[in-house]
Amino acid sequence: MNIQMIISGVGGQGVLLVTRIFAAIALREGYPLIGSEDHGMSQRGGSVMTHLKMGHFDAPLVKKGSANILLSLEKNEAYKTLYYLKPSSNGQDGGLCFINGPDPNDMNKEIKKYLQEKGIELYVFGADRLAREMGSIQSANIALIGFAAAHPRFPFPHDKLREAIEQVTSTKFREVSLKIFEKGFLEGSKPR
Repeated sequence: MNIQMIISGVGGQGVLLVTRIFAAIALREGYPLIGSEDHGMSQRGGSVMTHLKMGHFDAPLVKKGSANILLSLEKNEAYKTLYYLKPSSNGQDGGLCFINGPDPNDMNKEIKKYLQEKGIELYVFGADRLAREMGSIQSANIALIGFAAAHPRFPFPHDKLREAIEQVTSTKFREVSLKIFEKGFLEGSKPR
């Protein structure tokens, strides 16, 4: 497995927890793993971004145009990191982009057009809404993972993600996190 991911958001959204979940899968499965974190002013709602690579890589940073997956917990942070996504070329699929946002129609039309031209698949999902409805707004990050996991090209199986969430989340939030993950997965399983 050779996967390059960017996870972005703002302080307090759980970007680092998401990174730990994917890192737990890699370590459990025996995949080589390297990455880097950029916290910025994370405690004050500032930008947070992690680079995560699973497989045989020499450097921790994801280069422009080479990420297979972008998970963004905040729309404006997604705009700042879209250029990391890999365009489709030579018959190979482009990157997958999953963004926490209220409405897919709310995305900038020029950006949607750019991604479409590059062969990058864009999915916007109301992870905040789902987490709020389930009584745990701080678990929107888990809802977005569940939603993404339902995509047929998402390289991490449902059961491995569930195990990693159980392993990494605190006991206090584990039960609700697993419920939110499952609900996000069901939402992602609906026709897109």
